[in-house]
Amino acid sequence: MLRFLLRAALFAGAWAALARAQDAAPAPGAPPPALTDATPSQSSQPLTIDECVAQALAKNFSVRVQGYSVDSAKAGVIIAKSYYDPVFGVQWQKQVSQSPQVVTTLATVGGGQKPKTDNQSTSASLTQQIITGGTVTANYSLARNSNNNLQTLLNPAYDGADSIVVSQPLLAGAGSAYARAQIDLAKLGLTVANLNFRSSVLTAIFNVETAYYNLIYTRKNLEVTRANVVLAQRLLDENTTKRQTGVLTDLDVVTAQAQLATAQSQTITARQAMENAEDTLYAAMGATDFSTPVGVVDFPPLPAASASFFVSYKLARDNGPSLAIAQTMMSELKLDALRAKRNALPTLNVNAGAGYTDAEHSYTDAENQLWPGPGYNWSTGLTLSFPWGLRQSRALYRQAMDNLNQQQVNFDQADQQLIVQVRQAVRAVAADQQNVKSSSEAAVLSQKQYELQKAKFDQGLATSLDVLNAQTLLEQARVTELQAEVSLRIAIANLHFLEGSSLQAYRVNLQP
Repeated sequence: MLRFLLRAALFAGAWAALARAQDAAPAPGAPPPALTDATPSQSSQPLTIDECVAQALAKNFSVRVQGYSVDSAKAGVIIAKSYYDPVFGVQWQKQVSQSPQVVTTLATVGGGQKPKTDNQSTSASLTQQIITGGTVTANYSLARNSNNNLQTLLNPAYDGADSIVVSQPLLAGAGSAYARAQIDLAKLGLTVANLNFRSSVLTAIFNVETAYYNLIYTRKNLEVTRANVVLAQRLLDENTTKRQTGVLTDLDVVTAQAQLATAQSQTITARQAMENAEDTLYAAMGATDFSTPVGVVDFPPLPAASASFFVSYKLARDNGPSLAIAQTMMSELKLDALRAKRNALPTLNVNAGAGYTDAEHSYTDAENQLWPGPGYNWSTGLTLSFPWGLRQSRALYRQAMDNLNQQQVNFDQADQQLIVQVRQAVRAVAADQQNVKSSSEAAVLSQKQYELQKAKFDQGLATSLDVLNAQTLLEQARVTELQAEVSLRIAIANLHFLEGSSLQAYRVNLQP
């Protein structure tokens, strides 16, 4: 009874397939339909996964874009360091003035002339920001001052002056840690950019691996469907011959025709999937020319070592970019909190300066006599200022600490997610390894089952429906075996992505 119901169900499925493919299936006695699928063109040259990865790292758009981000971050470090580059300045100035009226008739040369001055000066300065947060400025100048005043002892007078001025914050903005914070932030920004670049490279490798393995699957799946077409065509020919001799009925021929039409339809769909997989691989490689046929692809050897959670988790923590980015962002927020804490103090600056001056008969004398110091000056002082209550700066510090604590929670969460991801990835590799073995055994047994069922059919001990059922099971077993192979490869690629070990596997050296 069970066998009768099974045959009835299979007959019903065959009739349904025939109804869907009635335009393609020929009438009984008509010649079998020609296969509309043609073998896709492909290069005979092998295309290894290493070659695909190499091209992806050279041309992948995401990798190239992230490379510019790294260059920009490098420039940011230079910009931050340049704040401590000394600033040299030179100024030349000439100033002539004349009074609009005569002061006295005896005050000027010649008497009765309007007072007039003719001054010119050349000065140089050197300003240096120091790592304690202060500023040091050195000034040097030579000037020539002349007038028509009879009471001027030196006319013209050549004046020399030099001085050094120091300004140093004692509370807000003080300290080398505060002063270096901007440089350290820029360096951390470069670290994040390098980690993002590393992540983009790992992602590009993983995408290429996935696309490469999927292309292998679609090509082998196309071979399976084409082999199924051959088997279906062979069965149709045999059923047609046996119907003519009266051994089989029209139902057996129609059932075989429906099976052939279904197999042809599956082949067309498989070809489309393969062509889409080729485009996906080319896109992952950063290619812009999709007209070149893809070469022969095949599975690379499997790694010998089995996956271990403890080994993979340590590699993921040490080499994986995601956790390192979260750690670096926490370091950035620590620097922000340090600066906010220092800025929450009142502003107290000490200022000091000293210098020499002289006045001589020539530029040479003014320069030579300046350093002994015929004239001098010095000054010192303190400046204190702060907003009443310091509410804003203290609130900014609390805000910075909240951001830091929030990032600590984010880091702990990222670590937890990494543990789960690594555990699942290791478990997937182990499960897929077993699936590959079992599916391979199932494919071998399905092949034997089909051969035995076909032999029974040739001897008249089985129906064509039994053969079709065995053929369907064989196709499913072959597809399942392919899926297990691809699933294992992708699981290994995903584990290597989490570990960051894809770089070593493909000999990629990322210089920081």
